[in-house]
Amino acid sequence: MTHPQRDTIYFDFVSQPSRAVVLFIRCTALPIKEQVTSLGRKTQRSKEYLTMDPLGKVPCLQEEDGFVLPESCAILRYLAQRHKVADHWYPADLRHRANVDAALDWHHWSMRRGAAGQVWNRVLAPMSGQKSSEEVAEGAVGILEQSLQDLEHYWLASTPFVAGNDISIADLIIIMELTQLQMLEGALQGPSMEQQLAPFGKVGAWMRRTQAETEPHFSAVHQMLQRATKNAIKWKGSMGGRSKL
Repeated sequence: MTHPQRDTIYFDFVSQPSRAVVLFIRCTALPIKEQVTSLGRKTQRSKEYLTMDPLGKVPCLQEEDGFVLPESCAILRYLAQRHKVADHWYPADLRHRANVDAALDWHHWSMRRGAAGQVWNRVLAPMSGQKSSEEVAEGAVGILEQSLQDLEHYWLASTPFVAGNDISIADLIIIMELTQLQMLEGALQGPSMEQQLAPFGKVGAWMRRTQAETEPHFSAVHQMLQRATKNAIKWKGSMGGRSKL
């Protein structure tokens, strides 16, 4: 893959981390080209793509001089500092920044596991005829419940956003894990997004607040997810509807 003529982000909107990175780029009006890389067509596994990013994942940033950076959290941190965006996204103050970093690190083995584990095993894998595990899905429900409790009672205990009084890159990463839960409308069994979020009032208010802070870009980056949800609901209908919980 030849060097791009301008800095480029490779992404697919079906990817939660991709949505977070593109949302940040649009909210901060960064001069970065957006290049869709279709996971469904396995473009990220092509020889050309692997030449650029041997990890074969999205999102991935490639700059004009050939510098390549994978991993969504690393990309967000790098872009925030390189382009000197508004301080609230990734604060210069050491302790405020540490809170953002802590939230980013926390989400990997908590929120991400709980949400993605359900969506993959109860919707995406069954729809595509791939191997799924109801045991893993059930475990993910418990992981997500604990993660939501942590989000409600720790991260949002006294502040409107997860790392303080202002929105940061941590909010973008974490909320994308939760919005994917709408795909559970296409699941044949298990609790829905609404059922799982209902007990957590602060989480719901934070989600609405984060969306409001990032519109109209928030809705734009979710258009593909909404279409995917509609397809999942149609698939569920073809399979005889939702099982009883």
